[in-house]
Amino acid sequence: MPPLFTFAPTLRSLLRSLLPVAVGGLLAAAPHAHAAPAGAPGAFTIETRLLGRPLSAAQRATVQEAAARVSALIASPFTPVRLNAPAGDCDRGLPRLRETAPRFVVFVVVKSLGDDVYATGMPCDLRDGSYLPMYGTIDLNSDGLGDLPRADLLDTMIHELLHTLGVGTLWEAEYRVSMNGDSDGRTFVRRVGKQLYYTGPRALAAYRALGGREVGVPLDPDAGHWAGAAVCSEILSGTAGDFTGRVNPVSPLTLGALEDLGYRVKRPASASFRLPTGRSCATQVTPKTGAPEIRQSAAPAVFSSCAAARAAGATLPLRRGQPGYRPEMDGDRDGLACENQP
Repeated sequence: MPPLFTFAPTLRSLLRSLLPVAVGGLLAAAPHAHAAPAGAPGAFTIETRLLGRPLSAAQRATVQEAAARVSALIASPFTPVRLNAPAGDCDRGLPRLRETAPRFVVFVVVKSLGDDVYATGMPCDLRDGSYLPMYGTIDLNSDGLGDLPRADLLDTMIHELLHTLGVGTLWEAEYRVSMNGDSDGRTFVRRVGKQLYYTGPRALAAYRALGGREVGVPLDPDAGHWAGAAVCSEILSGTAGDFTGRVNPVSPLTLGALEDLGYRVKRPASASFRLPTGRSCATQVTPKTGAPEIRQSAAPAVFSSCAAARAAGATLPLRRGQPGYRPEMDGDRDGLACENQP
């Protein structure tokens, strides 16, 4: 499915579809809210507010952990911001806002998104001067959420929270419009022929340090994700959804992109990471992210087909959460791919 996004002058309609998946589930009408605990005074802290279908206690804890992990990447303090917006201003279902927020507020709306995305995330309204987001919103797919392993939900939420901060969503000049209607005209995306590249100086320097030699960091056609072939499993990769059962690495590339937007970051927070060699994702180092490590085997982490998995010596069927599993290879969506292969 091609990336889905629309744009209104103040970003209120910007939506990008991100990761392939999902099955079965219902959306309840009753909203509820849950806030992450406040961090130290002056620290950058993400506060999540849950709406839509209620999450389990374990799911709420995972959402909160993702917020804490992304908050820990940012060294700049969060300056309190006045939020004043009518109901549904940034995304359908959001409440009326009239408050001074001491933390970065992200609404997480749990609802049905169909069967081809985990979630979508975006920033809502930009500060005058810095063009950094004032708050954000994530739509989390209720379809199949009960079957999503904890590691995959944590990975998805980290990915989306980075989008709410502007990574991948504020890279082009037309989206960089502040509350007073000004734009700084900055763009970090360059087209060379048919290929899009990210050219922000900090992320580009990180790419060079990792051995990248192209004119910029290759991007997916949506201009909001690193190209999967270039980075494989990095947290903001367009193919990150193919690497399941783990929390994908937040590499120096993504920390550099945060710096390009104007955040100060904690560089030691980035994960061990290297670019893939040739066409093989198996050469990447599994990052130490705090989640249990899943070591890459000699077989590739992604197979083009069940026949390719069998030829590589993979044990079939491939289970959801196991390296190599992809929803496209799981025809009946029962969590077992290639189950009818000998």
